[in-house]
Amino acid sequence: MNVFIRAASPDDITVISGFNCCLAKETENKTLDRATVLNGVRRGFELGDEVQYFVAEDESGVIAQIMLTREWSDWRNGWMIWLQSVYVSPPKRGVGVFRMLFERSIEIARLRCNPVCVRLYVEHDNEIAMTTYRRLGFQDSGYRVMEMAIE
Repeated sequence: MNVFIRAASPDDITVISGFNCCLAKETENKTLDRATVLNGVRRGFELGDEVQYFVAEDESGVIAQIMLTREWSDWRNGWMIWLQSVYVSPPKRGVGVFRMLFERSIEIARLRCNPVCVRLYVEHDNEIAMTTYRRLGFQDSGYRVMEMAIE
C-alpha cells in the first residue's frame, strides 16, 4: 500500500469537513450542519500551532485525517496534545493507515512543541476505537469528560 502522510493544507478543508460529518454520523448518529463544520475547519487552519491537521492520501486522494490540538498543563509544565477528528475512509480501514497517520503526526508534534502526553476522548460504546487506541499504548486516564454549553 502506497500511502503518503502530510500536514493538511487549506486545499483539504472540504474533504476534512466532509469526513467530520461522516465521523459524527458513524460514531454518535449526529447530523452536523455542513456549513458550520466547513467554517470550523477553516477557522482551525487560521489558529496556527494550536490546531494541526494531518491527512493520509493514496492514489485515490485523501483517505484519512487527524486533528491535533494542544493544551498547556501547568501541573506537568508542558503541552498535552489532544487527538481529535480521527477518520479513516471505510474501504481503507484495518490496513494500518491510522497507525501511520498517528505515528507521523505525533512525530511532527514532538518536533514542534515536545508534548508530555497525548490525550483523546472516545464514545463509551466504541469498542473498535478503544481497541485500536489501546494497541497504540493509550490507557484509561481515570478522568471523565464533562461539558456545559454556553449560549
